[in-house]
Amino acid sequence: MSDTDLSKLLSFESPCSEDWNSMRGTDLIRSCEHCQLSVRDISEMNSKQFRRLVARSKGRLCVRYVHPSPYKPSSAPVLHKIRRRAGILAASAFTASLSVSSANAGKLPQSSGNTSSLSAVSSGLPTTPLRRGTATITGTIFDPQGAVIAGASVSLTKMETKDVLTATTDGSGVYKFDGLEAGTYNLKIEANGFAASDVPNVTVHADDNNRIDQTLSIATVTASVEITAPAIQSVTSGVVAIASPTQPLVKAAGADDLIAVNQVLTENPNANIRDEATGSNALECAVRNGNREIIQALLWAKADVNSRDSNGQTPLMMMDEQSTTDLVWDLLNAGAKVNLHDNDGETALMAAAAVNNVEVLKTLLDAGAKVNVTTNDGVTALMLAADEGHVNNVRLLILAGADINTRDKSGKTALQYAQENDHRVVVRLLKQHGAITFENREEKE
Repeated sequence: MSDTDLSKLLSFESPCSEDWNSMRGTDLIRSCEHCQLSVRDISEMNSKQFRRLVARSKGRLCVRYVHPSPYKPSSAPVLHKIRRRAGILAASAFTASLSVSSANAGKLPQSSGNTSSLSAVSSGLPTTPLRRGTATITGTIFDPQGAVIAGASVSLTKMETKDVLTATTDGSGVYKFDGLEAGTYNLKIEANGFAASDVPNVTVHADDNNRIDQTLSIATVTASVEITAPAIQSVTSGVVAIASPTQPLVKAAGADDLIAVNQVLTENPNANIRDEATGSNALECAVRNGNREIIQALLWAKADVNSRDSNGQTPLMMMDEQSTTDLVWDLLNAGAKVNLHDNDGETALMAAAAVNNVEVLKTLLDAGAKVNVTTNDGVTALMLAADEGHVNNVRLLILAGADINTRDKSGKTALQYAQENDHRVVVRLLKQHGAITFENREEKE
């Protein structure tokens, strides 16, 4: 399977007629008012990029896929592993940076018509207006892809009186409560299709102008997919997932079935066979699943620890947030080469920098991973960590000697990657360590 052809990798269900052109947003990501989700165009992605998108989506994903020829939805069953892990991934919900400080008062976004109602609502208790003070709480609500969530319900409960104020986010995802008394509050955000988010024990002082942004995690697995072709456009929606493998050994590894893996290896000791439908081998499936027992069984059967998929990725480049240091050392001790590059020039360290798993990143550095190598586009591990907002990864890479002011081939630095995605904690950390702000490319030249 070509590394840029996703048609064999995807499976779709449940038709949907929402029009991409009527949605608001960019060429790559738009907001669907019907399902209140962000829709991502994956037409130019390769399988590596798509798998990362699935992992970041925490189990729920709306996509638009343009195929060069008419495409019929695959009848392949949805990958069991994605369904099984969705709950686990969602449980480790995204947490936006939280700043309850009046120092940011001058930078707060303005809400238009979405301030809370004039009186509090209390269940079974006398109601008391909360708008007698001078403090403010405001913020923006995001989905896991970084798009704002309009129409989210936000409630603010004063702990001393149990009085409740409610608000709704506007088209920019912004909510606002003003006229608040000093005290301790609980903040709760709810939106259709997302897990509720609670921010307890928010301390408010007189004249405070506080900001609390939140990123909601996904509640269930659904998807909306649009497939287009020259002169013919077909729209399909439903669960989008990576098709299940059919080759017996790869299928067993993908299903976390150790008994079946051992049985297949007894009948056919070729541990490196690839599945035609997905392009994966058993070791890659076991690494993505984080199944150490199956990894060890495959390594014992002489699985090639430096085998490459169609994107040039080795198993060591396939770590995610659930991977452990023991799993990394199993691969390294079996001969995994830590500084290999894939087709895009990425290394295992770069792949790890883009996921929130600082222990795996540290293990790779301890094993000799080079911190300042670049991709074909001049991107470094530090830039990838800054782009994703993983502040602990950024800190570790800086301590390991990462060059803060290196620029990629487009002229961007790690600081600019963080600024473009509004990762304020990362921006502050980079500046503390000497990151330079370039207004444009010509300034340095």
